[in-house]
Amino acid sequence: MTAGLFSVKGDGELFADQGELLSSLSPLLFCMKLFGLYFDREDRHRRRTDDPEWNPAASATRPQSTWLRVYASVYLSLVWLNVIRLVTMFTKGDHFGVLLLMKFTVFAWFNLTAIMYTAFYRASHTGRMLKVLLTLPVTPDCVKKTRHMSVSLIVTVFSSTVFNLSVLAYIFFSVGGEFDFTLAPLVTYIEVSEDIMTIARLGGYLVCVIILPGTMFTHAMSLVLIYVFCHQFQTLKKNFRSVVRKPGHFSGDLTSFRRRHQALSRAVDKADGFLMISNVGGFVCHVAIIILVLYSLAFYRESTATPVAAVAHVFWLNANVKGLLFSATSAIMVNHMVSDQYRILCCEQ
Repeated sequence: MTAGLFSVKGDGELFADQGELLSSLSPLLFCMKLFGLYFDREDRHRRRTDDPEWNPAASATRPQSTWLRVYASVYLSLVWLNVIRLVTMFTKGDHFGVLLLMKFTVFAWFNLTAIMYTAFYRASHTGRMLKVLLTLPVTPDCVKKTRHMSVSLIVTVFSSTVFNLSVLAYIFFSVGGEFDFTLAPLVTYIEVSEDIMTIARLGGYLVCVIILPGTMFTHAMSLVLIYVFCHQFQTLKKNFRSVVRKPGHFSGDLTSFRRRHQALSRAVDKADGFLMISNVGGFVCHVAIIILVLYSLAFYRESTATPVAAVAHVFWLNANVKGLLFSATSAIMVNHMVSDQYRILCCEQ
């Protein structure tokens, strides 16, 4: 039966109606659409017999967003073209030193952004993200907290973006032009007169303006999904223990708890299909960048010889340490919740 916007299942637990979780994340999803990270793409004609949670009727009610899919495809193509462009940073005259290490750092970071964009494009293209958000039954308090969390994350992302872009503006438009190699193939293979160098730097800076916020929104959405899964597993664990009076005595319906656990596990499996790409790519790239920056700081005085160089190295080190901590812990949190809940259910069988 239903009560307002919520439904009471057979085991007496109250759940938000289908689509409420998706609706609570609409501000965050709107921002992701701006940066080509989310679009709706569903097959209305093929019945998903292999997915017990998929509701064809609900699927048919959501309009396709063809233009958003095209926009996201173009955005993804530009991100990867930028990675290809950065290959021209490297020249025959490069020798092992602080400059080459910084080139590798910049190249690894933009590769990471492309991997993140690809992961979330795949999530939208396959419909996995939409299926998780649309069909996952969640409790009312989770919906409310998720809505507040998404708004807070939007404010945090834009605040961090302003700070990060301010630092990058200082690096890009420094008088010495120490990082003009990021304008490749300009400077590295194509000579640029001093008269138009400011325009070239502005173009390179705009690339960061376009790409950087999107990578931060991928982290924000990953954080939301992890929070939802952990919150629901914790709720299930709490409800399960509330009906276990003492070892060997169980006053509830074990089948309903198992079904609930299986539904959450299937949702985690769907999300893991794209979060795994982002997390593994983030772990590898962040570790590589941290090693490059630390090596440069430890063995080359040139890395802190000028204010611009010092700011650049500290900026990359700080950003990637935070990214590494997130990538390394996000997957562990969800996997721990799944295994812990499965262990409890099996022990109490």
